[in-house]
Amino acid sequence: MKNLEMERKLAEFIRYLRLEEFAKNSISGYQKDLFGLFSFLRENFDENCEFEKEMLIKYKETLTNRLKPSSVNRQIAAINKFLEFCDFGNFKLKSLKIQEQTTAINTLTEREFARLIETALKLGKRKIALIMLTLASVGIRISELQFITAEAVRFGKVSINSKGKVRTVIIPAELRESLAAYCRECDIKRGAIFLGKTGQPLSRTYISREMKAIARSCNVDVDKVFPHNLRHYFARRFLECGNELSDLADVLGHTSINTTRRYLRVSEKMLQRQMSKVKIFEKTKVDKFFDLWAG
Repeated sequence: MKNLEMERKLAEFIRYLRLEEFAKNSISGYQKDLFGLFSFLRENFDENCEFEKEMLIKYKETLTNRLKPSSVNRQIAAINKFLEFCDFGNFKLKSLKIQEQTTAINTLTEREFARLIETALKLGKRKIALIMLTLASVGIRISELQFITAEAVRFGKVSINSKGKVRTVIIPAELRESLAAYCRECDIKRGAIFLGKTGQPLSRTYISREMKAIARSCNVDVDKVFPHNLRHYFARRFLECGNELSDLADVLGHTSINTTRRYLRVSEKMLQRQMSKVKIFEKTKVDKFFDLWAG
């Protein structure tokens, strides 16, 4: 197949993704990544020459030289899915091997989270305070906030349809009471609770910006304050309560438990505290050992 013919396949591939009910953001990501590939092919090869794997390898090299390994692997995954669709599975690229990090995202502490909520309420930003409480209490993704509806609050649980999977998440009693009170005050009787003035779901950008503004007001590190970090906050608290990793995977909607394992990683400070507790010798023996070494 020639390069130009491969490029024309893109429209069919995007239609296939829509029919498979991929999320809009996912489809947009596939388009962007494949546009990058085809742009590279147009600049470096004749459009009528045969499509070959060597071209893909050269493109992978250019990606590796200018992007982070995780970004390279994301694009490789998009290209490989497209190749499978075009029956070119034997052309698939290998992902980069990434050494697993020993430290986790710098998760908020309980005290910092409480400060964020208190400050939001003092500033009159009750909706943002409730959004933060919701994300941290049930561990949903920001894109799943639309499933928090008045009906879900009444039933005490929410059915989330995301990434081709449906899961049920329980709304804790305290959060349920707060959300119910908010619904009564705002006369929200059905549908999504957290909407903007136009009646559309609040954007990730808007919520993140508001959260960071609140963080600055109460001297919490703004780099730690963003919607997805509240999902991490929930996960860490869930595990600290003694719950199983497999149960956390179910709550978060992870297909693979390996995805959930990253929540087991500890922060560098916590790791230092844990390592300091590991005693190889009794202290008296250690003192004698170093006396011998020095002598």
